[in-house]
Amino acid sequence: VTGRERGPRPAPDPTLRAALGTREFWALWAAYFLTPLAVFPVAIHQVAFAIDLGFAPMLAASVFGLMGLMSSLGRPAFGVAADRFGGPLSATVSFGCTACGALALLALEASPGGAWLVVYAVLFGLGFGARGPIITAMASDRFGGRRFGAIYGVLNLGNGLGAAVGPWFGGVVHDASGSYRIAFLSSVLFSALASACFWVARRRAP
Repeated sequence: VTGRERGPRPAPDPTLRAALGTREFWALWAAYFLTPLAVFPVAIHQVAFAIDLGFAPMLAASVFGLMGLMSSLGRPAFGVAADRFGGPLSATVSFGCTACGALALLALEASPGGAWLVVYAVLFGLGFGARGPIITAMASDRFGGRRFGAIYGVLNLGNGLGAAVGPWFGGVVHDASGSYRIAFLSSVLFSALASACFWVARRRAP
């Protein structure tokens, strides 16, 4: 063989324009948008909901503390799970925690008791914030390169929009229906939809 042997050229860094033309980008964008819709209508209104049911304000507020503690455990745990078992599966389990936590909070209407608050705080807290690192890892794997900052910035717009709509949605539903029941049940629906987006965003086999 004459001349210098050369290996295959590395693929060029994905551009924002190229990313916008992919199924994976919009699936992750939708996941980022739907996640706050699953989380914030519950998390923002949890204290008001508990107080309306007759729980002491200090007890209801303490749920925030426990939920935050569980979140600090859930984020690295689901990050490790994503590395070991893949982002879609890890995200699905975390959304299962979110949905079951919302249902536990609804169970307080039928069976008021501090135990349901603890179940809610543990499950909902484990899933709280867990999807951000998973989305970042999946986006970096698919669109990593010199232009990843711009791509991720546009991708993150979905999260900002969902975070703006989520708390407002929960309040509007409560004012219209006189209950948080529909808003909390919608958390289960949005969790399922967001979970499906992670599976759609899987990198295609070459």
